[in-house]
Amino acid sequence: MPRPVPMMRAWLLAGALAAVLSGAVLALWSVARGQVAWLPFNATSHGLHGPAAADTNALDLAHTGLGLAIHVGAGFFWAAVAVLLLRRSRRDRAGLAWAAGLGTAALAGVVDYGLLPARLTPGWELVLPPVAVFCGLLALGVGIALGLAAAREGNVPQAVPAPTAADPAVPVPEPEGSTDRLRHPAPGVLDQRQQRIDPAQEVTDDPNRHDPTARDPAPSRKSP
Repeated sequence: MPRPVPMMRAWLLAGALAAVLSGAVLALWSVARGQVAWLPFNATSHGLHGPAAADTNALDLAHTGLGLAIHVGAGFFWAAVAVLLLRRSRRDRAGLAWAAGLGTAALAGVVDYGLLPARLTPGWELVLPPVAVFCGLLALGVGIALGLAAAREGNVPQAVPAPTAADPAVPVPEPEGSTDRLRHPAPGVLDQRQQRIDPAQEVTDDPNRHDPTARDPAPSRKSP
């Protein structure tokens, strides 16, 4: 079973991918319309500079830098919302990352263009058509989903292979008992069956060891 997705890693990946993908889509739409690529970000600064920001083609910190900062911050904000939604779910499936990402993008569209005042909208609608705004929100959701999925995939533990049964064709050695140890002593150990201890407590060789056919002489009989 996969372990819980680390929230910090998921947030960082989702926020970064959301900001990059949505920004790239907006820039491509702007270029396709014959405008500078950074014009959507300049328009985002209209909350401070007013509607005139949408007519500014200059690449500067006052408009472009501020708009990019707001854009990246919004990406990480909505990524945090998606992470919280994913954390509340008791299941851990790959489809939940996409549901959380796309659902968060839909929520962002409702909040930005349905609840917030016109001065606080992203400003994309000032320089791009509605379909481009929709594509930007969709890219935001896709980036969040990809980040959450990447964090989940990187946290799945490697499967441990199950132990296989022993091959019946291969003989399994039985545990060695005390009798076997006496029959087959280890190297450097004397065979106790071929040793005798004389009264002087000295170990001597068994003479029968060299002649296995030799037998003990018959006991002598006393003469009558």
